[in-house]
Amino acid sequence: MIGPNHHRKKRRPRRPGYRRRRRNPLRRLGALAVLLALVAVSLFFLNYSSSSDSALDAGASSSAPAGDEAAAQAGAGTVSEGSSKEELTARPEASPEAAAYRAAALELPGVEPGGVEGVYRSTMDPSWASVRLRAADDDAPYYIFVRGSGGEWRAERSIRADEPEAPENEKVVLEGVPKDLVQSVYPENLAEEEAGLLVESERPGELPALGPAEFASRAPVVDGEPGRERGRVDDALAGIERTVGGYQERHGGVAGAYAIDVNGGWGYGVRPDEPFFGASVMKVPIMVAVYRRMDEGKLDLSDAFPFESGDVAAGAGWLQWEEPGTVEHTVEDYLYMMMTQSDNVATNALVRKVGGPEYVNEVARDLGARNTVLYQKITSERAATPFLDNRTTPRDMAEMLRKISTGQAASRISCEDMMYLMYQNDLDRWLEAGLPDTEEAANKTGWLFKVYDDAGIVAAGERPYVVAIFSKHGTDDMEEGKLLIKDISAAVWEAQSRK
Repeated sequence: MIGPNHHRKKRRPRRPGYRRRRRNPLRRLGALAVLLALVAVSLFFLNYSSSSDSALDAGASSSAPAGDEAAAQAGAGTVSEGSSKEELTARPEASPEAAAYRAAALELPGVEPGGVEGVYRSTMDPSWASVRLRAADDDAPYYIFVRGSGGEWRAERSIRADEPEAPENEKVVLEGVPKDLVQSVYPENLAEEEAGLLVESERPGELPALGPAEFASRAPVVDGEPGRERGRVDDALAGIERTVGGYQERHGGVAGAYAIDVNGGWGYGVRPDEPFFGASVMKVPIMVAVYRRMDEGKLDLSDAFPFESGDVAAGAGWLQWEEPGTVEHTVEDYLYMMMTQSDNVATNALVRKVGGPEYVNEVARDLGARNTVLYQKITSERAATPFLDNRTTPRDMAEMLRKISTGQAASRISCEDMMYLMYQNDLDRWLEAGLPDTEEAANKTGWLFKVYDDAGIVAAGERPYVVAIFSKHGTDDMEEGKLLIKDISAAVWEAQSRK
């Protein structure tokens, strides 16, 4: 049996970059020892990969309501049979304000017709418009940018307009939106010579009749058959549901979690298929995409290139303070900065290098993450809803982590590298706060306004597992978000580690 801690000692390199692999072999016996231990862990997981796949597939029929049933839970009085929540929010409308209201009202709590404050038509490109709206109990407005064609309008972009002192942060995710609409978000910032860019606000017209935002049931879900382990699974589910329910009651927040027992192959959780903002946890499928390109021989850890101005985004990491195009960094360095410092500039540079969001989404689908979408650049700014932002589900993220842990996400050595890299992350320790002090997780954390996420691999003891925890629309108190993740993590650990 593999010991719980010997392979997970964190090591901070002297420079960005965690180790060379392909053109520059390992030079230190310590690093070699870590690698050998990781091989052992990977083989341990691989012994169970076949049973994991079959059990999870067999459990599909007992999973949480998905597709039509999930849609029926998502918007009471508004969901038609055969329509998902995503399809409903994207359904075209006859006016910009109607399209924007539809996109927001089905997902964002507190959006009512009276919250639509203005409609702005672009004079530079009449096919675009923006709609300013507010949600109850939110002190900043949202701007939803819609595009029309043939009399039909659809929402395409959105921002929470809360940074008039740093509008460049929000422009990062508004590529393609006409300049006059972008500039009109903060008209107080316009210079006198730019006054012509202002567009006039129109009074909103008729809006669709939609019920308040609703979300998937908190009913516990089990996929696969735990057999005699069902008791501890039920205990974990009780702890998850209690924490999720308490967060909703105290803060009005929506949370969900999904765990997979790597040995047994079963999964369990609450709201496993609810779409959430991916935040920086989206860096997991991006990391896999980079390693797959290396496995294909199209990229190498030692390949060096500068980041570009289009890669710059606010958030964690120090590259945002560096001048674009002046310094070359290696793929190895970008990976380290992305996964351990959560550097958004490094992330966007890697996405561009591997082939853009299209390739990352292709990789996610191949990993079985059908509801995971890299929709726009990674940044600290948040859209109104997950459907206008980067998004994933607890089940999707847990499945991707499971395949990393069992050597199925890419080549075996690439999966070992990915786990090693994730163990170096000590920027945020929310999931680990729910573990004993002696235990660590290979994890990735992410947070945005009222969004707290963490997902990781816990390879300790006889029952290694993966867990993904997400939340949205709750409190802006980060300490409460951390506590949510800690308590869910502790409930899963308690069940998985029980003798």
